Amino acid sequence: MLADAFERLLLAHCPPALVRRAEAGEAPAALAAELLSSGFLDLLVPEAAGGAGLAPADLFPLALAAGRAAAPLPFAETAVARSLLARAGLEPPAEGWILIAPPSPLHPLARHATHALVPEGDGVALVEARPEGDDPWGTGAATRLATGPRLARIGPVDLAAVAAALAAARIAGLAEAAAGLTLSHVATRQQFGRPLSGFQAIQQAMAQLAEEVIAARTAASLAFAGADFALLPAAVAKARASEAARAVQAIAHQAHGAIGMTAEYDLGLFTRRLQEARVAHGSEGHWHARLGAARLADRDGTAADFLQRAMETT
Repeated sequence: MLADAFERLLLAHCPPALVRRAEAGEAPAALAAELLSSGFLDLLVPEAAGGAGLAPADLFPLALAAGRAAAPLPFAETAVARSLLARAGLEPPAEGWILIAPPSPLHPLARHATHALVPEGDGVALVEARPEGDDPWGTGAATRLATGPRLARIGPVDLAAVAAALAAARIAGLAEAAAGLTLSHVATRQQFGRPLSGFQAIQQAMAQLAEEVIAARTAASLAFAGADFALLPAAVAKARASEAARAVQAIAHQAHGAIGMTAEYDLGLFTRRLQEARVAHGSEGHWHARLGAARLADRDGTAADFLQRAMETT
């Protein structure tokens, strides 16, 4: 029911036209107001602090939906940040949009963010933040963040694991949206007197597309299965989702042909974000290396035993 209500909110207040205006620099004020007043941002905040007290698994379908809508605000990031602050007995900034910002070559959703959680010594600091540097895919991302002085400090949090898990969920949602457009296109586009979906090569490509979408969603869901975001499940999630991001955008554009590259068509809203989300917070190569190092440090049993231990959640 939560996911259905959230999707209805996005359908009403986050159409593709709004995403395009946000890309052009217009603040999505109406969407921000709806999200702030809806209570969804306090999904993970403990009940004693005024929230719903739910688990990361309950946030997962909402994070997927935000990805499917290409929502230009850091919804899932802010929900997690508000929970971390509340658990430390701190109030979140009023009407603030908070990035989870470990060191990264790219920070998606930075343009309309107001704050960030950044590493500080053995803890995490809340700071004001604004985008700097480049926005490679014109989506509102930034290669750097300009940050202000510390506003609050909380204890140790593995920001890299949190950011990887949230990016994996975003990839999974974006991949579902791109796949939906692609399946609709091949079912209706006629070539040689029949739909593209009638050709065996297209059918094989669509089967691969579906496999990648399911793999991304399944891997991402594992990172949300525990009480917190653990490093190794997040590593598996981001590695597999990033692999899927590359495959989905390639298949989708190949199936669409030239129309998929036009600015007026919605596919680019999703595939440009798939490319940025793949790079942000470590691509598949980065997380494969992290998983490999963890396996070398834990040689107990088989590789399958290691993966089972890695994916165990508490």
